Amino acid sequence: MRIKVLDSTALFLGFTERSGAKLVTCKEVLEEVKYGGGELRAAAIRGGGLVKILEPNKDYVEKVREEASKVGEHDLSETDIKLLALALQLSNEGVEASIVTSDYSIQNLAKILGLRVEPILHRGIKKVIKWITYCEICGWRGEAEPGTPCPRCGARLKRRPSEGVSRES
Repeated sequence: MRIKVLDSTALFLGFTERSGAKLVTCKEVLEEVKYGGGELRAAAIRGGGLVKILEPNKDYVEKVREEASKVGEHDLSETDIKLLALALQLSNEGVEASIVTSDYSIQNLAKILGLRVEPILHRGIKKVIKWITYCEICGWRGEAEPGTPCPRCGARLKRRPSEGVSRES
């Protein structure tokens, strides 16, 4: 069975599937569509049955959160995390799942998690990036949210791609 896991961009664009794959998303994506001005579209999706609404298991949500933190993908929203968790869960259940998204951070973490990605609006990521958070004042490096104070000197932390860990996607 093939399933396409849709993010809000796919729903805003009215993504349609011609290959027979089933379309799914999580309720948080539907809320993004609703509050992004697509209230009628969200209602049609919910009532039309073209896109099934599924929720990921909490264990998968936590696994995605941990991996995002490990590779420095701090810009992911809770919706993004749940969407990735849903795709990961479906894949682990033996389903041929792919995420349809234009979001580079979602694509990056999906590739790291070994998930299939179908980019929309652009070609998609060219390589996987693991990020490092660092302080350009004192040189501290570690796991922390970019923009927060450095634990050593208090300067604002920044992020950049970690050298030598990117790979072709």
